[in-house]
Amino acid sequence: MKRILIFIGVCSTLAMNGQDTLWILPGTWIQGLDTMPALRSEVQPTWTGFNAVIDRPANTSNSIVIVNTDTIEHTWSTNAPDAAITSLPPEMATEVSLPSLPQGSYHYSLIDEPGKVLGAGGLLRIGWTDETMFYWNLSEWQPSMMELAAAGESIDWTLPYVPRHFTINERAYPSTADDPNALVAVNLNDTCFISISNLGHMNHVLHFHGFHVDIMTSTDHPERVGWNKDTVPIRKGESMTVRLVAFQEGMYPVHNHNLIAVTNAGFYPGGMITTIHVMP
Repeated sequence: MKRILIFIGVCSTLAMNGQDTLWILPGTWIQGLDTMPALRSEVQPTWTGFNAVIDRPANTSNSIVIVNTDTIEHTWSTNAPDAAITSLPPEMATEVSLPSLPQGSYHYSLIDEPGKVLGAGGLLRIGWTDETMFYWNLSEWQPSMMELAAAGESIDWTLPYVPRHFTINERAYPSTADDPNALVAVNLNDTCFISISNLGHMNHVLHFHGFHVDIMTSTDHPERVGWNKDTVPIRKGESMTVRLVAFQEGMYPVHNHNLIAVTNAGFYPGGMITTIHVMP
């Protein structure tokens, strides 16, 4: 009970200063016939199964409070340049500094082995204020590995990595159609931006039907900024922003170009598929 009171006191004080809070929550995540232990970074102390997005202004240092409700210590960081690494003691609240960053898409995550395998991480969007925005948090999941991580056992990364589930924003198709952040719904001639981050353990390639997108920012490949592509590779750990101009009406799929990544436990269609819906 004493530690819970510490949560409330710290978070309430910081909230009055205009700062936000993330809650690291353990829970159970169900995909198809698989029930898996998982960790999520949530905006409230109630499990939903979805990781939060952090929005911050560009070129401004600030902070965020992270409450680790788990029973073990975790380690938190971002993929921003020269990112600091912060230890999160169990059942405690910690204020974490966020550096001044230029406009772009980044991500935050737990980087200790249980944290990264169990999936507590999301988008860090910097400097997007007036734009029409969507986001895709890409990941994949191997239930047997997640069970080992939850039990505190070490992962043998030399073994074949064979995920059963592939997700956008912790949802697999067709559930991606129910996510207003994954389903790109815009009007004809609108311009929108999509923040994409690969928080999984393998590289991915996204293919856009009907459109080419402009690469606006990339944490790993700044030389690709300005490219206009219908097929966009995104390495594990990479974040990027793409711009889409909706010049034609209709429904157009976006999907991973790896066949196994568009399945749910081996069944097609599923996984990393979403849609661009351009309305008159």
